[in-house]
Amino acid sequence: MSWTVETSDEQVLHGSDEGSGTDALVLLHGLSQQRHFWDPVCTYLQAPRILRLDQRGHGLSDTPLGADFSIERCAQDVIEVMDARGVSTATVIGHSWGAAVAARLGAADPDRVRTIGLLDGGLRGPGDMGDRAEVRERLRPPALNIRVDELWRLISTGNLASYWSEEIRAALAPTFIEADGVIRTRIGVDRHMEVLDGLLDYDSVSDIRARRLDTWAVLCTDSRALDALVERRLQEIGEFNLQIWQGAIHDVPLQWPALVAGWITTVHDAAGEEG
Repeated sequence: MSWTVETSDEQVLHGSDEGSGTDALVLLHGLSQQRHFWDPVCTYLQAPRILRLDQRGHGLSDTPLGADFSIERCAQDVIEVMDARGVSTATVIGHSWGAAVAARLGAADPDRVRTIGLLDGGLRGPGDMGDRAEVRERLRPPALNIRVDELWRLISTGNLASYWSEEIRAALAPTFIEADGVIRTRIGVDRHMEVLDGLLDYDSVSDIRARRLDTWAVLCTDSRALDALVERRLQEIGEFNLQIWQGAIHDVPLQWPALVAGWITTVHDAAGEEG
């Protein structure tokens, strides 16, 4: 079931529900993505109710440039969506940038959010990646404006090559807009950078510490050792539920959807047991 919700700052968010009930599994996508990114994972999930939304500025939620894209505001969006959709308790899973939103949400609404899952995101702070101007330029996305067939050739032969399928293509397709044979991202470069600035302003340590054992996290790595920044961050946070997936790429929901679904189910079931 698709729906729209108007936020307290007059932005219209689009989303969908599968299933029913007042307890929900809430899935938050990463920067530049949209709710269908979770489609491959959802084929393996058995939760009674799954709620997904296109976060502001993403997918069909066409929030304009100059709006508030802070992590605080994005977490408030999810609170207002849960209010509007009748969600009384939730397990919130965020991927990448969405993990930062999940961490803030868990601290902002601790009575309703029983536990949070941070999938390869949400553990770094604003000073962890170096000079801000250099980080912004390093993370600035390409404008694209390339032919449609060239885009899909690049994606299908990249780090998803060994896992490529029509299901993955369908999950990624709503990320883009096509016109006259040329394709670009829906979010656009300028809006992408505003969302990135909101992320670079956010430090998750205090929010995760507020939840501690109600927090589950996965780090994806191609190395046997964590980098020093992550090690320091983990020491600052203290004890929580952490897994390290060697060989996983950042877009692990597309790479290993069954594994991600199993982890999400474990997190959701643990929240139910604690409840």
